[in-house]
Amino acid sequence: MKHNYKAILLLLAFTFCHLFMRQLWGESWSETLLELDGQSYLLLSLASWTFIYSPFLICALVIFNDQHWADIFGVKVEGSYKYLLAATLCCLPMFIGYSSLSEDLNLSLADVITGSVYPAFFEEIIFRAVLFGMLYRFCHWGFIKAALTSSLIFGIGHLYQSSDFGSALLLFGFMAVAGSWFAWLFCECENKIWFPMWMHLLMNAAYGVFNMSGGAIGELDSNLYKGSAIILSIVYVQWQIKKGKPREVNLNNLWSKKPLFN
Repeated sequence: MKHNYKAILLLLAFTFCHLFMRQLWGESWSETLLELDGQSYLLLSLASWTFIYSPFLICALVIFNDQHWADIFGVKVEGSYKYLLAATLCCLPMFIGYSSLSEDLNLSLADVITGSVYPAFFEEIIFRAVLFGMLYRFCHWGFIKAALTSSLIFGIGHLYQSSDFGSALLLFGFMAVAGSWFAWLFCECENKIWFPMWMHLLMNAAYGVFNMSGGAIGELDSNLYKGSAIILSIVYVQWQIKKGKPREVNLNNLWSKKPLFN
């Protein structure tokens, strides 16, 4: 199958799940699951993520059936602990800084799981490894085109955090930058979700535990500490490149990339 057809099928599958499967998720199911998990959203969030996006992941496995499933999902285990350590060091200034800004802690394990673990795991697999990764790695799309496409789609899912047209535009701009940064981390870290996932998880956890406000965009003082984590992650990747790791994203593949298969 030609790479252009695969890209179209992948985007159609995602659109179907993002729109139709989300509508198919019934409120009665939500009420039942909330009763079962004691209003913690542990079961509800897990079930809704799985119900809405599992058809998309299955379609990706079918479309790219000559690739190993762990490679498609970016979950090959080699290096996962190394990237956890790196992400912890990168995010440490956020935890220290937020502890000085916050007067109220939220230590709810359920909130950490639903607000940090689930989003980091599912979003990095769905948006980075599969949506971005397949477009970039196997569909001949350049980094910028693939990253912006996945980032803007990702931004649509966060529109609930905007209150008017201006804030929506600002949110889309933020998501384009943040999504491209996560995509770059994914590419430069062996096309695996681990480093962006750990960064995503720990940054969300810091935000939630210390009750920072401002939604996805955040406020100025909290963004200074968030920026430190981003800068340190870039420094880490550049350090790996300086040690001899080949640079994945370069001028030759910003706009187009030769596919690994047709």
